[in-house]
Amino acid sequence: MRLFLYSSLLFWGFIFSNCTSIFLYLIKPSGPFTQESVPASPDYSKKESWAALPELKDDPDEVPAISGFKDGQSIAKADVFFVHPTTFIKAEGWNAEIGSSLIVYGLSPLKMQASVFNESAKVYAPRYRQAALYSFIDDSGNGEKAFEIAKKDVLSAFDHYLKHYNQGRPFFIAGHSQGSMMLVHVLKEYLDKKKVPNFVAAYLPGWAVHSSEFKNLKVCSNSKDLGCYISWNSKKWGSQLSDFALPPERYVGGVCVNPVNWTQNSAETPKEEHKGGVGIQFSTLDKAYVRTKCEGETLWVDLPSNPNYESRRGNKKNYHISDYGLFYLDIRENVKERLEEYFHKKGKR
Repeated sequence: MRLFLYSSLLFWGFIFSNCTSIFLYLIKPSGPFTQESVPASPDYSKKESWAALPELKDDPDEVPAISGFKDGQSIAKADVFFVHPTTFIKAEGWNAEIGSSLIVYGLSPLKMQASVFNESAKVYAPRYRQAALYSFIDDSGNGEKAFEIAKKDVLSAFDHYLKHYNQGRPFFIAGHSQGSMMLVHVLKEYLDKKKVPNFVAAYLPGWAVHSSEFKNLKVCSNSKDLGCYISWNSKKWGSQLSDFALPPERYVGGVCVNPVNWTQNSAETPKEEHKGGVGIQFSTLDKAYVRTKCEGETLWVDLPSNPNYESRRGNKKNYHISDYGLFYLDIRENVKERLEEYFHKKGKR
């Protein structure tokens, strides 16, 4: 019965409908966090602990059914380390098993998000013991403990990636929502303490990333900047933080880089500058479709009513599920642009 209610009420990401008692009941783990209940640790030397690897056929290999789009991983000269968003929306524990499904409501974030990199970069995406969706609104301390488990895994996966897969190639890191949250720790532990010359850029939408987290890393200042990070949170034009179910402090002070012009705290960009979005049907490129602007810590998006980009359940002002989809071609082209700049500068050394 619960599985039926899950599928009918929830949509991947942390898109909440109005936080009714029935909804909270459905997603709240039944007991407190305990070390004994934590699932077994992943072993990143085994392929089973990865949601995507370049040599495997997996969801990030997909491309939209649009002319000109292709998967170029077999010849790509760069990598992307991608951490998926929350897909564990059940009340069966505070952390997911490594083998838990990454498909929610029939949709794959690895297909809809990580695939944006596959023309320019080989995709490495670890499985991890992600924290349950309820952890984002928990105030008992259990959620924070669950996030610590997820953090431990992602740091371990990145360490394994660097030691066994990277081989000195230029690399991006990218994620969404909980994935972006975890990657902030990767930036702090591996990329902020000392300069890593083959780090190209980090794409961290769907989470409030604060510049105060870092001592050396900076927000990307333009479309070609290197060794920097980018973040945005897509919301309906005119919306306010109080319109959303997550506590406002989850967003306050977060960086906003507009993925249309790649400028922090961007003024309005007209629709004509928008390269194109790809909705959940993954079959149409919507060019020159939205105008955008950074409004404080959120990215206002003037989106015509379109179920291919909106939450199927809950708040229609929250475009969280489409942080990548709305700007699919903009991101795809920017990855190429930054990589070209990387090789250009490397050639001058």
